[in-house]
Amino acid sequence: MARAFDNKAGLFIGTEIVRRLKQDGGLHPEVGVYVLGTVQEEIGSRGAQTAAFNLGPHAALAVDMGVAMDYPLARAEDQGKLDLGKGPGLSQGPSTNPLVFDLLKGAADRRGLPYQLQAYGDKSPTDARLLQTSRGGAATGLLSVPLRYMHTPSEVLCLADIEATIELVCAFCRDVRPDTDFTP
Repeated sequence: MARAFDNKAGLFIGTEIVRRLKQDGGLHPEVGVYVLGTVQEEIGSRGAQTAAFNLGPHAALAVDMGVAMDYPLARAEDQGKLDLGKGPGLSQGPSTNPLVFDLLKGAADRRGLPYQLQAYGDKSPTDARLLQTSRGGAATGLLSVPLRYMHTPSEVLCLADIEATIELVCAFCRDVRPDTDFTP
């Protein structure tokens, strides 16, 4: 339990992904991986938009915190059901690419990694929406780490969810090849 896990945890996840990909290998030599810590997600995702424009990635994964709805009086119908300890949420919706979703889900299934399914009927309230449309656009996926009591001084997360997210993103990166076609 701490404050400001929303974003601190994402930075830890990104740093750990880079460390593990370097340490453990398995990344195709012609596949590049960039990990970004962006700013102003809550007020328009300006950092993600600028980064995506400058890098011009073929694919992008947004890793953010998702509102865990596993406590008394939580209204899962407002946010969707996301529980602590059951892995990251894998999102489908207008801000995500169906092939990136399938690659993420397949990577998790092949490795026995836990995940939860999420759906957005409208654009995602995360950096995913601008990663998808900046410059020429990127095939975008969204992983949401469950976080209870988001934006309060007593946020709660599960370390197993952090670990599952790191492992899943690393697996996805290792599965991508230079000729991977993200065209739906």
